[in-house]
Amino acid sequence: MAPLEPHSFADASQPFATHVSLTLYLDFAASTILGSALLTLPSPHTGPLTLDTRSLSNLSALDPLSLFPLPFSLSSSNPDPVLGQSLTVSLSSHSSLLLTFSTTPASSALQWLSPAQTSSRSYPFVYTQCLSIHARSIFPCQDTPAARIRYSAKLNLPRPLSAVMAATHLARRDPAPGEAGPACPDAFWCSQDRVVEEFSMNQPIPPYLFAFAAGDIGFRDVGPRTRVYVEGGIAVLDAAAREFAGTEEMIRVGEALFGPYEWERFDLLVLPPSFPYGGVENPRMVFLTPTVIRGDASGAQLVAHELAHSWTGNLITNKTNEDSWLNEGFTTYAERRIVEMVQGEERAALNTGIGWWALNEEMERFKDNMEFTKLKPKLAGMDPDEVYSQVPYEKGFQFLWRIERQIGRPAFDEFLKKYISTFKFQSIDTETFLEFLKANVPGIENQIDLKLWVEGTGIPSDAMEPVSTIYTKIVSLAKDFNAGRMPREDEVADWLGQEWQLYLENLPKAVEASQVPLTRKSGRPIYGLSPTHPYLVLLNHDGPNEGPT
Repeated sequence: MAPLEPHSFADASQPFATHVSLTLYLDFAASTILGSALLTLPSPHTGPLTLDTRSLSNLSALDPLSLFPLPFSLSSSNPDPVLGQSLTVSLSSHSSLLLTFSTTPASSALQWLSPAQTSSRSYPFVYTQCLSIHARSIFPCQDTPAARIRYSAKLNLPRPLSAVMAATHLARRDPAPGEAGPACPDAFWCSQDRVVEEFSMNQPIPPYLFAFAAGDIGFRDVGPRTRVYVEGGIAVLDAAAREFAGTEEMIRVGEALFGPYEWERFDLLVLPPSFPYGGVENPRMVFLTPTVIRGDASGAQLVAHELAHSWTGNLITNKTNEDSWLNEGFTTYAERRIVEMVQGEERAALNTGIGWWALNEEMERFKDNMEFTKLKPKLAGMDPDEVYSQVPYEKGFQFLWRIERQIGRPAFDEFLKKYISTFKFQSIDTETFLEFLKANVPGIENQIDLKLWVEGTGIPSDAMEPVSTIYTKIVSLAKDFNAGRMPREDEVADWLGQEWQLYLENLPKAVEASQVPLTRKSGRPIYGLSPTHPYLVLLNHDGPNEGPT
């Protein structure tokens, strides 16, 4: 066996599946999926084919033409806590294989919500989260970003619900004969009360970008390529449509900077409040937290990041989780370029300042294990989720920013477009990027210590703290806090959420109540202390029901 990378059982000597056709019966009552996956290989293969699985049951492997069983084995009765189990199927000149399976309530990519956990409180909801190595808990696959697959999917779900997917929606129809699914004692969930939603993804994606959601979902178009979907009713839909009204402008800016948008649509799904992430960059449909809807258009920052992934991450993907900076560092750089074009240099510089603070915080966090401060750390035996940090984002950004400063923005823009057009729809590693950089920017290795940036720990000395009026002002005001000076109302009158974020993050970790004046001149509160946490909180300026925001 030739291991491909530390977070997958996939064998480098075996072919990658190029397409998977999925049929998924969503059983909300049991929080499980009964499914089948038809995997297509690029050519007939004889010998073992090794796939990743985790928390799957009732596995079988079949010849798709004869439906005769194919020999298969699971690696162990004691699954690896990070990797799960390998599923090895023996093939004999097969160009495809059919797998059947059931998920379990322990399947980590599936988040099942009861009606009480949703905004509408009327219907259940389910959504997926396959980053970084969780797709294997939905269906057997080569769960590595080195593999890229196209897919089709049929989702069988209760009729009152609807499904969305990071793919093209083809149809909503009644189940055909044989698609009814298992018997169900509850009339609401029975087959005659179900529908099938069909989807197709025609661009090859890494498995971690496989995504769907199902529940009580409404939608509204906000641009020629953008539709906002929400779980939460008309009020949430109205607010989301206002917040993301400028999305088409950002897409056009991204195209001007990085080349054509290759995914046809850029839709947004606002998930229930229990969604634990800010956003996930699933192609064609990003997933967003409802907390991004703030009413001040600052949610555009997060949308800009997920949009930037359409070029850097989704179009060009890191080959392993150890190369994740190729996704996140490039995307952070691209996001700030989009923000600069749409909202101005000061706003982009403020984002860079918040990132600089976060990067220094990570250096303190990992001071006892500096391996995780490298751009390309060694992660064998580690769960990628457990060592998630801002290092690939912000150190990766700083590396690219350093190259831009060295060769100038016009030359770097030309390099970036060539990089994207050369490697689009491919998965590459750090070494491939460095070779491309040196080939297209001759002598760069003599001007920047590339090895130090990629393999060195900590923050290189030629990284740069951002320079901007608003960033400097906010950091200075935060330092004044220790001297007992609070900002005046006129100094913070035009601050939005990001300004307050940078200010609060630069305050001491613990604050005494005596340090904080609790009223304005008007007598209404502006600052307060959290009763349960030792940090300053800003109070809402408007309306009778003031409270922490």
